[in-house]
Amino acid sequence: MGLLKEIRVKKFSIISLLLLLTTILFVVTACGDEPTGSSAQGRNLEVYSDFPNIVEQAVFELDGKTRLLEPSASNREIVVVNTKITNRTTTVIPIVVDTESVMLGDRRGKKYPPINPYNVESVDLEEPVNVSPILWDTFELARGYQIEGFLIFDVPKGLLLGTLFWDEVEYIPVDFVDYLEN
Repeated sequence: MGLLKEIRVKKFSIISLLLLLTTILFVVTACGDEPTGSSAQGRNLEVYSDFPNIVEQAVFELDGKTRLLEPSASNREIVVVNTKITNRTTTVIPIVVDTESVMLGDRRGKKYPPINPYNVESVDLEEPVNVSPILWDTFELARGYQIEGFLIFDVPKGLLLGTLFWDEVEYIPVDFVDYLEN
């Protein structure tokens, strides 16, 4: 009987040790990563968005043509936001990404729509594409799938880039709390 008890104690100790090491590894991994964005869930959709990124210009390819977007005035800036939309619950959700479905702004009521990438003139450039793929169009999003891409905004300089307002299928504001604290 003593030998059986000793084997159980050793087995329990090994399992406990493995669980402890797994927990430590998980905590170290979770604490070491800097947040790169925010997410919010609605009833059917989950919206994940990287923090807004201010760029001097957005170079992207659409319909086989290179396009260049620069600020529309000296008091404005180009902001790109990598965004993922995930369908967690419904069989299929039709989604339209356009100037009415998403906005970038602050919680004080200032909101700006994304730029329609099809309205940006094509150019002959040697510069590499820095914004790809573009999130824009109509999609049939099946359960368990996601769409991902960049949204491009032309906003006033100094705008507090605090929230991405998703308003397609359901209203989901994605707050960039950690971004605002930096």
